[in-house]
Amino acid sequence: METKIIYKNSMERFRVDFSKEIEPDESVKQAQDTKDPYEEIQTDVSEDTMKKVYRKVANKVHPDKKGGDEEMFKIAANANKNKDFGALLEMADELEIDIELSNELINEMTKQCTAVIQNITSMKTTTAWTWAHSKPQERESLRLYILETLKPPTELNDEQ
Repeated sequence: METKIIYKNSMERFRVDFSKEIEPDESVKQAQDTKDPYEEIQTDVSEDTMKKVYRKVANKVHPDKKGGDEEMFKIAANANKNKDFGALLEMADELEIDIELSNELINEMTKQCTAVIQNITSMKTTTAWTWAHSKPQERESLRLYILETLKPPTELNDEQ
């Protein structure tokens, strides 16, 4: 979750810092604003495993139960509907729900961690991440490089 926040902050900082130089058309901007790299993390979880974890989480947050939380229940139901096993595990951890660690669950958690690590590695190669994490003394030359690489190919050909 922390990495997701850092990445979103990097994207926002990049957009703010380059908003004057880069004005994409509205369709590009909407695509950039709605794409969440974490939504792409998918692994196969057996229905039985999903069901077990979902039931434990839903049982704890069900609005009809004492101490239940309707918003948390909706989030859990949505995660279950979308087969978002990572979100269910995260909720179980936050709610201090004991989940039995079967070999299948351990394998699934390993796949989830591997997928997150690969996604983080990919994010770290983006221009926004590089910009947000660059040193102040590198900023001006990096800004010039970024602006040069973002020029449309026709502008680059015209200059040559």
